[in-house]
Amino acid sequence: MSDEMEEIIADFITESEESLDKIDPLFIELEVKGYDREILNDIFRSMHTIKGAAGFLGFQNLVNVAHRSESILKKLREGEMMLTKPLMDVILKSVDMLRILLQHIKVKDGIEEDTSALQLELESVLCGSPSVTTPPEVSTQSEAGQQEPIHPEVVHPEVVPQEALHQAPLAEPAASCQLTAPGTEQGAAPAAPPVSQTQTLRVDINRIDKVMDLTGEVVLVRNRLLNIVNYLERKYADDPHVENLFETVSFLDLVTSDMQLAVMKIRMQPIKKVFSKFPRLVRDISAALGKDVDLKISGEDTEVDKSVVEQIGDPLVHIIRNAMDHGLEVTEERRLKGKPEKGTISISAYQKGNQIVIEVTDDGKGINLEKVKRKAVEKSLISEEEAMRMSDESATNLIFLPGFSTAEVATELSGRGVGMDVVKTNINKLNGYVEVTTKKDMGSVFRISIPLTLAIIQTLMVRTDSSQYAIPLAPIEETLKVSKNEISYVAGQKVMVIRGRVHPVFELAEMLGKRRGNDSENRYAVVVSIGDRRFCIAVDELLGQEEVVIKNIDGIDTDSSYILGATITGNGKVVLILDLAAISRNVLGTIKA
Repeated sequence: MSDEMEEIIADFITESEESLDKIDPLFIELEVKGYDREILNDIFRSMHTIKGAAGFLGFQNLVNVAHRSESILKKLREGEMMLTKPLMDVILKSVDMLRILLQHIKVKDGIEEDTSALQLELESVLCGSPSVTTPPEVSTQSEAGQQEPIHPEVVHPEVVPQEALHQAPLAEPAASCQLTAPGTEQGAAPAAPPVSQTQTLRVDINRIDKVMDLTGEVVLVRNRLLNIVNYLERKYADDPHVENLFETVSFLDLVTSDMQLAVMKIRMQPIKKVFSKFPRLVRDISAALGKDVDLKISGEDTEVDKSVVEQIGDPLVHIIRNAMDHGLEVTEERRLKGKPEKGTISISAYQKGNQIVIEVTDDGKGINLEKVKRKAVEKSLISEEEAMRMSDESATNLIFLPGFSTAEVATELSGRGVGMDVVKTNINKLNGYVEVTTKKDMGSVFRISIPLTLAIIQTLMVRTDSSQYAIPLAPIEETLKVSKNEISYVAGQKVMVIRGRVHPVFELAEMLGKRRGNDSENRYAVVVSIGDRRFCIAVDELLGQEEVVIKNIDGIDTDSSYILGATITGNGKVVLILDLAAISRNVLGTIKA
C-alpha cells in the first residue's frame, strides 16, 4: 500500500472516530428531547460521511452497517418512523459495531467481524416500522411512565416476514423498503474521500512530544544562562559586554517562555472529547441497573493537556459506574427518603490556578464509612485497631486500596475491587490527586486535581540540612518564618496556629526518612493547600522560585517516597521534586480527626 493511501486511511479513521464520538451524545440528546430535525440532520450527515468514505476505500462491512443505519435515520428525519427506545438501542448497537470495525482497520489485524446478524436486525427495524400521515410531534409520557410514539395517527403496514429477510441478500435490502444501493443515495455518485479542513494540519503526536522535550531542554539551558549572567552582573557590573549579555539572555528568557506556552497550547484539547462519551455510558448503565438517572455536564470546553484526555477517561468511567451502582438509590428508596425519584450525577471541569479540577457529584446515599472499615478488616487490608482509631478521611481513602470492594457479589459493573484502584493509579500518573467528600443520604463528591502542564512547572526551592528539594508552587499558599516557640505538640503531633487555625507541621527531613542534624532557633514553614487539607512543611531555608522540567525516576515508588521526579537546576545540580499530593494523602491521612 502506498504512503499516500496509508495517509488517506489514517485520516479516514481519525475523522470517522471523531464523527462517532459526536454521534453518541447527539443520540442521547435526541432520546431525551424526542423528535428534533436539527439533531437528526447532524447525525445523518456524520453517518453519511462515514459510509461514503468507507465505500471509496473499499471497507464494505462498514458500508453495509452504516448504510442501513443511515436509511433508518433518513426515515426518522422525514417523519416516516417512530423514535422509540428499542429503535434507539439497535442504532446505538450499530454505532458500537462501526467503532469495532474501525479499530480492526486501525490496528491492521485482518479480522473480519460477522455483521450479518446486526444487518438483519437493522433491516428488520427498517422494513417493519410504521409510517405516519401527519408531521411528527414531541413524545409524551403515558400514565405508566412508558414513552409513547412521537407521531400521531400511526398507520401500521404489514411487517415483512422474517423468512423473507433471511432469504434476501444483505447487500440488497428488500424492495418493499425502497432502499438505495449501499454507498449511494438515489443514484448519486459515491462520496469523495475524506478531506481535512484547510485550516487544520494533522501532526503525529510523537513529533509534538519531541518538540515538547526539546523545549524542556531549552528551559534548562535558559535557567543555567540566567544563573551565570546574574553571577557575572554582580561581579562585573560595569563591564558593557556583561550588560549586553544580560540583555540578550533576558530576551532569550522571554522567547523561551513564549515558545513553551505555544507548545503547551498545541497539546491542549477541550475535555469535551472525554465528557461526550458519558451520556451514552449513563444511559446504558441506568438501563442495566433499572435506575432513572439525570446526567448534567458543565465546563466541557475547559482545555487540558492531550495526555490528560488520554488517561482521565478510565478513572472517570469507574467513578461514574461506582456512583450509579453504589451511590444512587433505586426509585422506591429515593421516594421513601423524600428525594426526587430520578437520581442526578453532575460532571464539571474548571481551571483553578495552575490546576485543572474535575468533579463528579451524585445525590445518592453517600459512602457508609463503617461498612468500608468493616470490609477492609475482613479483607485484612487494615487491623481492628487501625479501624477504631481511623479518621473519616482515612476511612474514605480505603476505597482506593487494591482489591477493595463493598459489593457482596461481583457483577459486570462492580464487586471485583479494581475500579477505585484504577482511579488512584491513573491520577497519580498525571501528577494529580483525588479527594472524596461524602455525607449520609446527601451524596458524594469525587474531586480530581491535575496540573495544567505535566512537563514544566514552577517550583519553590528549599533546603533542609545540606539537601536541596523542589516543591511545586501551585499548592503553596504562603511561606512563614517561624521560631521554635511557635510550634507546639497536640497528641504527639507538631502543630502551629496561623490566623486562628491549627495546621499540622511535618519536618521535611523526617518525612523523607532522614534524621535532622540542624536544630536552629528559626525555621521556615511552607503552608500547603491540597483541596480542603492544609498543612505545613518545615524546612531550614527558602532558596527562591525556579521553573523546572520534571524528569521521571525509574525504580522508585513515588507514592511512598513522596518524590514526584527530579530536575536539573540552574546551577547544574540534580534536585528531587516533592509530591505534595502523596504527602497529603499518606502522611496527613494518619492524623485522627
